[in-house]
Amino acid sequence: MSSVSYQAVAAVDVATRDRARAHQVLDAIIHRAVLRDLDRLTVVLAAPVTAVRRAALIGHATFLATELYRHHRVEDEVLWTRAVVRDPEVAARAEQLRHEHRDSDRLAAAMTTAAQAWAVGGGASGRLNLRTAAAEVSTSLAPRLAREEATAMPLACAVLAADDWAAVARATPRPRRPTTLAREVFWLLDELDGGRAAMLLARMNPLRVWVLRNGFSGAYNRGSYLMWVGGGLGPRV
Repeated sequence: MSSVSYQAVAAVDVATRDRARAHQVLDAIIHRAVLRDLDRLTVVLAAPVTAVRRAALIGHATFLATELYRHHRVEDEVLWTRAVVRDPEVAARAEQLRHEHRDSDRLAAAMTTAAQAWAVGGGASGRLNLRTAAAEVSTSLAPRLAREEATAMPLACAVLAADDWAAVARATPRPRRPTTLAREVFWLLDELDGGRAAMLLARMNPLRVWVLRNGFSGAYNRGSYLMWVGGGLGPRV
């Protein structure tokens, strides 16, 4: 093999390792955002809220459940499926994670049901039922995500190749509408440390980042303030 060929192979290996590392960082950012807002929900829902704030919280609870489900589908159907093909010895770990994901999705679906019930019925009991459901998701999810980040994901990343990461990227949902993309980006950036925020933004076109920050950050900030700090008209329930 020529020296050029050796260099090409080395470059591919470095690129693959970089993709694996970037995926692990993004994984941790998504996990953090979900757990952060589940904890916020349990705090806010302990007290009465206005009707406007209630609507925002209901929508966000549904958003969290949807994001978690999509995240799990990419991992179960693409990432771990390909990891097992590369190394059948990880099959048992993959199946364990799929089982945990199904259980977490079940709890998240129950949270969505509680949110919808509160939207229809209103009242303090509906609010407290949603609070209980959010707390159950958080309690179940937190240790699972910690184990996944510490042991499972490094195991998968060690066996996946460049074309596997390309397949993961293709399967990952990409919001097309600017408002939807802005919500997802600012949700992930919310209270994120500078180093990981820079890594997240480095994945995006700088012009798009500028447009999102200057055109859409205000809407996210206002919505976030409403949910987590307070506001809105109408009696508190």
